[in-house]
Amino acid sequence: MIGVVVVTHSSLGYEFIKAAEMIVGPADQLQAVSIDRSIAVETVQHQLREVLNEVGRDGDGVIILTDMFGGTPTNISAEFLQDPLVEIITGVNLPMLLKCISSRDAQSVVELAVLLKEYGRKAVMRPSEMF
Repeated sequence: MIGVVVVTHSSLGYEFIKAAEMIVGPADQLQAVSIDRSIAVETVQHQLREVLNEVGRDGDGVIILTDMFGGTPTNISAEFLQDPLVEIITGVNLPMLLKCISSRDAQSVVELAVLLKEYGRKAVMRPSEMF
């Protein structure tokens, strides 16, 4: 199973996971890493490395979902990019995380990353355009 790590500013990643698990139930190989000004970059790098090893323990790879491109969570995560075993998708949203949890058994890390990028974009809606 592909592991998933949600890396965000503050505790946003934990809250995304909490919301997703409220909808689909507990999910294996899914963790969050928070970036906070009070934590040294080296500490976060070490924590992320440990989490990546844990969620990627079966060798199927890891998807890292971050909150925004160019932000510290993405910049730190980029150090761990490893084609084809570790991919990063920025702009995490709840539909994207739910799709990731439900689709990670059926494809490669690269295929899942491509799917999530498009799915996340399609999940952004303006309801007034639909009425």
